[in-house]
Amino acid sequence: MSTFVTSDQQRVHVYLIATQMKREGLSDSFIAGAVKLAEYYEGAYDLFQLWASEEDQNEKDQIISDLQDEIDEYTEQPKAPVKKPYISYGDLDKIASNVIGFKARLKSMVDQWGGITKLSKETGIPQPSLSRFFKTASMPRRTTLYKIAEALNLSEKEIITDWAA
Repeated sequence: MSTFVTSDQQRVHVYLIATQMKREGLSDSFIAGAVKLAEYYEGAYDLFQLWASEEDQNEKDQIISDLQDEIDEYTEQPKAPVKKPYISYGDLDKIASNVIGFKARLKSMVDQWGGITKLSKETGIPQPSLSRFFKTASMPRRTTLYKIAEALNLSEKEIITDWAA
């Protein structure tokens, strides 16, 4: 992330936008995390401004999803460099298939439990972010999985076992 610090005027503007977000039903935990990030990360600050100026609800939902991704990425950043395993290009289709299957099973559990709207309220993850989470083949973030597992009262072992299946 770049070195960026909001001015007092920019910070107040973020707070005003945060108030609009609250009026539109976004969770306190999401708004607080987004505001914190927007105070020193220019990309998040820009997303706030885009959200406030956007009139199309689908676009606003996409911006909320992008903000949630930025919050999750910040939360998961390691304190020190981490050596990650090498994944060959040939394995990507198999991995994507496993991810899609895992998310489909998890979505089924969520639907039986009460649905995405209830999950959004329980986890503080905006509904558009959860919808995107379940529709894409992207690797799920640990923080997202843990929030979902906690809401569904699943153990880490149950999430990992389902993931490995």
